[in-house]
Amino acid sequence: MKNQYLDTLGLQPGATKAEVKSAYRRLSKIHHPDISKDPNAKEKFIEINEAYNFLTKVGPTPHQETVSYNYNPYVSEYDKWRKEARHRAWKKAKEQERMQQELIMKLLKGFNVAALIIFLTNMVLIVDYILPKKEETQKILSVYRVYESSGRNSRSKNYRYDEIRFETLTMLFDRGEVSNLKGLGPTGRVITSRILGTPIAAYIRIDGSEERHEQIYSIYRVFGFLIPAILLFLTLYRYAVTSLDPKLTLALFLLAFFMIQLWILLMP
Repeated sequence: MKNQYLDTLGLQPGATKAEVKSAYRRLSKIHHPDISKDPNAKEKFIEINEAYNFLTKVGPTPHQETVSYNYNPYVSEYDKWRKEARHRAWKKAKEQERMQQELIMKLLKGFNVAALIIFLTNMVLIVDYILPKKEETQKILSVYRVYESSGRNSRSKNYRYDEIRFETLTMLFDRGEVSNLKGLGPTGRVITSRILGTPIAAYIRIDGSEERHEQIYSIYRVFGFLIPAILLFLTLYRYAVTSLDPKLTLALFLLAFFMIQLWILLMP
């Protein structure tokens, strides 16, 4: 098939590379825009360069006897560009993945210190729960009904819980449990954990009889499931999970659970 690039350089099929270069040098000097006075010299010069680049870099080797010029250089160049673009995208994705993995490894390295703190804290909580509880009699300073607004712009309030302030601590009870205490019992026996002094329950004399009332929002009563859950996640994090992404997910769960624990421990 006729080849337009060979025609541009005035060559025949089977021309050698040396003949291609020789024709290019000859014609480029003749049709150079700075030399030729032909008004179409610039376009002709561009065609000569395009033909030379195709025959020497893109298209089939001209001097091969079995060469076929049934070849669309624009399609070939597009396929080449698309392949290179895919390769660049692959390299970029690999680099981003590498940077992401490095960031996760740095985060997990810092979390290892936090994991040790979380483990030791929960070990203390377990020991604190197992040890015999402390009991002491304390004077009741005040009893309150605690209300909370039901909405941002609402004037109505919901009765949430009862609060008793003893000499050294404050305890919270379900609403209505101790609201009748005022003026009936000047003291109560307070039960707390041995190490942390966490309020657990109180024996209060109401209407002539002593009753046991449990502290609400206790780390052991309401949220005791957090301790075994955290220990399970720590075990999975340390021994079972090896992939970085699942390890990071476990680390985030552990931090969230630990923040809840701290919030409960710091409550009145």
